[in-house]
Amino acid sequence: MIRERAKRYWESWLSQRIRPVHQLVLQQNRIFIFLSRTGLGFLLLLLVLLFMAINYQNNLIFGLTFWLFSLLMVVIYHTYGNFSGLEIQAGSGSSAFVGEVASFQLYLRSHKRERVAIQLGWPDEGLHTVWLAPEEERCITLRHIAGHRGLFSPPRVRLESHFPLGLLRTWSWVALDWRALVYPAPVWPGELPSAPGEVDGEATLAEPWGDDFAGFHEYQPGDSLRRAYWRAYAKGQPLLIMDHSQSLEREIWLDWNKLPTLALEPRLSGLCAWALDCDKRGVPFGLRLPGTEILPDKGEQHLQRCLKALALFDVEAGYE
Repeated sequence: MIRERAKRYWESWLSQRIRPVHQLVLQQNRIFIFLSRTGLGFLLLLLVLLFMAINYQNNLIFGLTFWLFSLLMVVIYHTYGNFSGLEIQAGSGSSAFVGEVASFQLYLRSHKRERVAIQLGWPDEGLHTVWLAPEEERCITLRHIAGHRGLFSPPRVRLESHFPLGLLRTWSWVALDWRALVYPAPVWPGELPSAPGEVDGEATLAEPWGDDFAGFHEYQPGDSLRRAYWRAYAKGQPLLIMDHSQSLEREIWLDWNKLPTLALEPRLSGLCAWALDCDKRGVPFGLRLPGTEILPDKGEQHLQRCLKALALFDVEAGYE
């Protein structure tokens, strides 16, 4: 419990000290330096040498001790210089579904000096190691699990390095104003609402062939079972799904009220799964949400508009 309270205090302190920004340059107020495990061993060695030099009054050991200590001072200078002046800028964030990986672009610019073995990213997601030549700019793509629907801002990015000798660890926490649009996780809730030309969720065609019959394809997860060709399946053949050219033009309304027994997030997930299925089959569909109605259409732009409405439903606005 004490550990959790200390962690919350630390996070609160960092949030107040490190505000989200679009672009920044690392300076002394953002750079932290401390001995690494190797550095702690090195410091212990210096103390042992110093006690030996004092005990035996040995000038050679004194000289070695002070030389190693001066080496540590030089390492501090170069460790700080590896971060100081590094320019960091937030790029774009990609959309994703809840539970999937969202990508975020980060731009690094090095001015005048080389940057060596800088690791950056989120500790839980893995760190990227970067080298930058003088005046070089590089775009790094970082990935983070989208944990919730709506506008997702990833946590602070950690930059760290053990350059040059591994004796010191320098690090910085950078909060960038990334935002990614996160759609509901698609979860199939059941059969799609009936479209005109269908009765009780079943196609009006008695046989799969006819003027609008376009062929078969094998069943894939997410396919509507009302288009299944059960006659062939009963004979031991693979489950086939009927394709009809005319049915592609039937309009389907994905209505919030069609899933009255589900809670908020499962209902949005069901509507999302229906929208993806309609888009996959080329079926024009509309979306009805409380306070929002999107007329039936099809295509990538229409799908993105519907997914955005589902992502931002009952969420504070602010995404352009």
